[in-house]
Amino acid sequence: MERISIANDKTSTAHDASRIAVIGGGFTGMVCALRLLQAGYRVTVLESQPSLGGLTASQNFGPFFWDRFYHCILTSDQALLGLLAELGLSDQLCWTATEVGFFSHGRLYPMTSPRDLLRFPHLSPIDKLRLGLATLYAAHIRNGDRLEEIPLEAWTRRLFGARVYREMWEPLFRCKLGEMRHQASAAFLWGTLRRLYSTREKGPEKQEKLGYVHGGYGAVFARLQQRVAELGGCIRTGVSIRSVRSVPSDFDPAYSQVAISSAEEAMRFDGAVLTLPNRAVSACLETGNAAYMERLAEPRYLGLICCVLLLRRRLSPFYVTNITEQCPFTGIIEMTNLIDRQRETAGFHLVYLPRYTMSDDPLFNASDADVWGYFSPQLRRIHPDLKDEHIEAQFVFRERAVQPVPTLGYSRIAPPVATPVPGVYLANTAQILNNTLNNNVMTMLAQAACEQLMRDIPPVVAGIAPTAATTSFPALHAALPHEGVPCLPI
Repeated sequence: MERISIANDKTSTAHDASRIAVIGGGFTGMVCALRLLQAGYRVTVLESQPSLGGLTASQNFGPFFWDRFYHCILTSDQALLGLLAELGLSDQLCWTATEVGFFSHGRLYPMTSPRDLLRFPHLSPIDKLRLGLATLYAAHIRNGDRLEEIPLEAWTRRLFGARVYREMWEPLFRCKLGEMRHQASAAFLWGTLRRLYSTREKGPEKQEKLGYVHGGYGAVFARLQQRVAELGGCIRTGVSIRSVRSVPSDFDPAYSQVAISSAEEAMRFDGAVLTLPNRAVSACLETGNAAYMERLAEPRYLGLICCVLLLRRRLSPFYVTNITEQCPFTGIIEMTNLIDRQRETAGFHLVYLPRYTMSDDPLFNASDADVWGYFSPQLRRIHPDLKDEHIEAQFVFRERAVQPVPTLGYSRIAPPVATPVPGVYLANTAQILNNTLNNNVMTMLAQAACEQLMRDIPPVVAGIAPTAATTSFPALHAALPHEGVPCLPI
């Protein structure tokens, strides 16, 4: 996306629309900007990188553009699907019946249907029956709050049995969470199973269908950016925020404003929403509330190192291959088993090799060649017929703070929407409870933060009601689903 730069906002004056800064131009930040603009606020998005996107950034892969990290949409993602409909992208949604594979004991096995499970040779018939029934039971638990207090490993072993745990879950947890698996709660697995089970359609095979938008999240961001501009919002990239603090208002000292400083300038707003990871929030938010700063430091984030391959051939029929052996990457995501490669990737096969790991993993500082050198032997062990001539190009992308591990009692340390700084609110992945990181839950978290801000800060500084042209949010608010939307305290 092109760099967008605007002149500095002036301080609000009486009877002026309240000015809100959204810090972070990723998916959450752009949804916040849209919602606030629809409610009559004047919004400026401040992004430190040269372009928008964050974890949903689009990448130039040469012959085509697609998402830097892998994403998919579920049929149950009501909040996200509602947003896409609002953006006029419903007709660009595509749905595909996908397949899942397991690499176990040196072989690839399909694991999409009950029939595939029955054919899996490394579990007994009793183990298979227990796996199926326990998965069904876990996916239908409605409230996972109590699972936050139960260790992941103990709950999984007790529910599925020792052999199923040893053959399937333990290696997957080791691959996904590393040593943090010992501190994770049962809510981690429950949230994952419940989300994935929601994609199953009725029928004997209960086939999984996943979706995507034609053009990937680059198309979504283009439409979000267009709507923000149409509503009068401002987007500034390349702005590195140094401090966010509360100061007395210029036009009425009885009220406060939010002062935001970057390397180049000082800005004033009536409020702000931070969509940054906790560590970045701690670095810029000026508050004497030591307890709040300690709370921000408690969640343990997983980072992501993702090697992406452009191939001239397909590896397997599986969208996701889970790996139940020691492996440098978490799994294999063959994106072109979900998306139309002729339409989206110029005929190439697009494969993601993600490694979820702690932020101090030495691979974050390794060269792209060293990362591929570490990943390549295991990929070739799983797919021994992969040759060098099949690889058109390779890329490595890194993010040190993706999502915290849901440790025991995580709700007690997840940061609330309201920060101790008046007028400053938070919407980030640390607020995800009993769910996995996905753009449906981030849509809901963005909306929750905006709702809290709207209750505290009127759309106009002097309290004058917005005009008819700026009151579209309530209708949208009523139309979108709210079941499960987090509210304070988060």
